[in-house]
Amino acid sequence: MICSATLCNTLAMMEGEQDLDTPGGRLEWARERAGYHDAASFARAAKIHPTTYRAYEGNQNGFAKRAPDFARILGVPTDWLLKGGALPDGELPRDAVRQPSTDKAPPTSLADIASEHGLALIEEIDLPLGMGASFLQGHAEVMGIVPFRTDWLRGLHQGPIERLKVTRGSGDSMQPTIMDGDIVLVDTAHRRIDDQDRIWAVAYGDLGMIRRIRVTPRGSWLLMPDNQLVRPDEVGDGEVAVIGRVIWIGRRI
Repeated sequence: MICSATLCNTLAMMEGEQDLDTPGGRLEWARERAGYHDAASFARAAKIHPTTYRAYEGNQNGFAKRAPDFARILGVPTDWLLKGGALPDGELPRDAVRQPSTDKAPPTSLADIASEHGLALIEEIDLPLGMGASFLQGHAEVMGIVPFRTDWLRGLHQGPIERLKVTRGSGDSMQPTIMDGDIVLVDTAHRRIDDQDRIWAVAYGDLGMIRRIRVTPRGSWLLMPDNQLVRPDEVGDGEVAVIGRVIWIGRRI
């Protein structure tokens, strides 16, 4: 077999440590050679349950029907995987799925797992129950977390993702724009009223609310509901604290 010094050394070590006389042993060898350092990571790539896959490596179950898929992902001949023979040499084929090697410990926290899958966990606060005012005082209770795809958020928002918060529409004051129970994404890094008639989350007294805000020539603010049956409130400077600008609304239909 012709191979690079590094590959030959690797193959020699693996030959000494692993059983290549059984289909399960060859499967384990090929998995580690392809960079899948644990059975669970390869099981995810092959879209099978980890327990089922471990039974294949342990020679407890045969895997003849799955062998072509395993061979394609691992970059080895199907026939070698099932029957053995000379070790496959050379680089993995271009269409083989590659798992980058890493010395990092597997993720253990929810945030690490979410990051591994390209998700951001956004904290949810409850504005109507006064959590908006509590948030501004730095001790708002987090009601839960809502996962969003990180790449999707980056297309929507260029600021720090950790400054995004989720709240829910409550009541009918902002209908039809925001319905009761709608998911509302708020950018808490944006607290300066710099455009008329935008939708903002604010703390007014001890309560939080969502309103359109218009600055009047007198310097006061109009807190305007979208529901024409609800009257706007005019408040003076300093009576309202801005929590952030509403940048996205989602709802079930």
